[in-house]
Amino acid sequence: MKWKPSKSAKRAFAQKMQSDEIFRQEYEHKKSKRDQERREKSAFDYDSAGGNYIPTLAQYEKAFEFLRTKDLTVVQKSACQMILSAYILQEKIHHDQIHIVNELIRGEK
Repeated sequence: MKWKPSKSAKRAFAQKMQSDEIFRQEYEHKKSKRDQERREKSAFDYDSAGGNYIPTLAQYEKAFEFLRTKDLTVVQKSACQMILSAYILQEKIHHDQIHIVNELIRGEK
């Protein structure tokens, strides 16, 4: 059986993460370093994971709308532009780009 922290330990950790900025930064740094080391040792192909797909008409229309009306981050803007070009050319793009646009669509509701 895997060890799990008690409710009071979870609460204390959450409070410390919120109140102690240095602790939070150190924790996030250790976590990202550990994740990076695991990825380097892994045989999993992260670049092709999830697959490539042709965007749908609905995704194309929403991406076009978001580019015109929303204040997007650079990543979101790039994803919308990739959706537009991939739909027009009927080319497959990585699902991460499609996922970004889908998240924007979900955020509207």
